[in-house]
Amino acid sequence: MKRVKASRSPRVSKRARTRARLTEAALRLMAESGINGTSVSEIAAEAELANGTFYLYFRDKSEIVAAVCQAVTLAMHNEMNSVRLSLEDGAARVAFGTQQFIAIAAAEPKWGRLLMWAFSEYAAIKEDVTRYMRMDVALGVEQGRFTEPVDEFVIDTLLAILRAGISSRLDGAGAGVGARAAEYHLRILGMSAAEAHRVRVATNKLAERRNG
Repeated sequence: MKRVKASRSPRVSKRARTRARLTEAALRLMAESGINGTSVSEIAAEAELANGTFYLYFRDKSEIVAAVCQAVTLAMHNEMNSVRLSLEDGAARVAFGTQQFIAIAAAEPKWGRLLMWAFSEYAAIKEDVTRYMRMDVALGVEQGRFTEPVDEFVIDTLLAILRAGISSRLDGAGAGVGARAAEYHLRILGMSAAEAHRVRVATNKLAERRNG
């Protein structure tokens, strides 16, 4: 996966480049030491900037945590969107997205661990991670593929399974974890076990081709 990097284009303002530089530094440090283990002064030093410069771009540490998490989740979603958006079936999108999000987090363990820390320490990560999930679920509901009324309890349950899948992969579990998580997602949304399995098998072939 492409790393989050500051643009060197002359069209990007110096302010935007410096903000991205701080975000990159924070990502590197937080991936290694966690959110609580990374200080503002360490971020500034990693970015080779004066400590006071940090506060010209971010109000506090929580604001840069938000920027880092948004950058990571956006990069992960962008990594799989070309295939995901080619799928017309909302159920297939949910299954594919679930498997790929877990697979990408496992392939980039520093990013995956950062997300796991963020899940526990930063509540706003929920919106970043579930944004595309909500869109795909809504499409499935519109198409009549899902029968379960979708509310925050259901979204929280889907997110809990996604987190468990990422955690299991980071702890050494095999790629089958993503497939199981995808089927669980579909069943929670109201699909029968047989139909969830059928959809997952079909989309799993796409995932396998994408992952080589």
